[in-house]
Amino acid sequence: MTAKALLKSLRCLDALQRSDTAMDVKEIAAATGDAIGSVQRAIYTLTALGYLERDLDSVRIVPGPACLRPAYGFLRNNALLEVATPYLVDLSDRFDVRSDLTVLDGTDVIYLARIPGRDELLNLSFLGRRWPAIHTASGRAILSAMPDHMREELLAATAPSPITPKSMRDMDKIRAEITTAQTLGYAKMLEEVLIGAASVAAPVFGQGKTVLGSVMIGGEVARFNSRADRRIFGEAAKRTAQAITAYGI
Repeated sequence: MTAKALLKSLRCLDALQRSDTAMDVKEIAAATGDAIGSVQRAIYTLTALGYLERDLDSVRIVPGPACLRPAYGFLRNNALLEVATPYLVDLSDRFDVRSDLTVLDGTDVIYLARIPGRDELLNLSFLGRRWPAIHTASGRAILSAMPDHMREELLAATAPSPITPKSMRDMDKIRAEITTAQTLGYAKMLEEVLIGAASVAAPVFGQGKTVLGSVMIGGEVARFNSRADRRIFGEAAKRTAQAITAYGI
């Protein structure tokens, strides 16, 4: 496989990863900007390797089980995930909340771990789920900890893409939230990703004060409406993030 063919194959996989449903060849071509013939060849190769498979109607395409190979390798060898997991479990148990570990990928945040609260069902589908960083507490927490020039580059490359009616659309207001997170040490989000849900998050640092990701506490918005409650959860997320940071990953 040539470098150009590999790039087209990766674009096909990325298009399917971002879609909530199976896609046909024309839809994948439209999403990637590649010619239909190129997409067909990429699909043929990826299907043969197990990275794609045909849906029940044999026309539409879905990711195949081989996609889990690199994902498993990434998770198995991720030092941040290994260190953070017991802290996330403890955080969830002590406050009866959902606790998550997220990292930045481009202008999105991705979930690496999710520990449900006692009344929640374990939902593995969130592993690898991505949201626009500017609309999440975890993304704002990470952005608040980045060097100014890197943060501004990322914000300049990002346009608000409202997910709910309560998603912030004004970049100045989003910047103000990030500035507040710098002062408090944690960021908040109220119903911007999902109506009825809220969260707070604090950044985790590696060696050289490089931000690695964030610890997030989430739950029903009623538990986060008051500033006092947000402070309790925010300080808990911050202490957990500091404990993970102390490992010097």
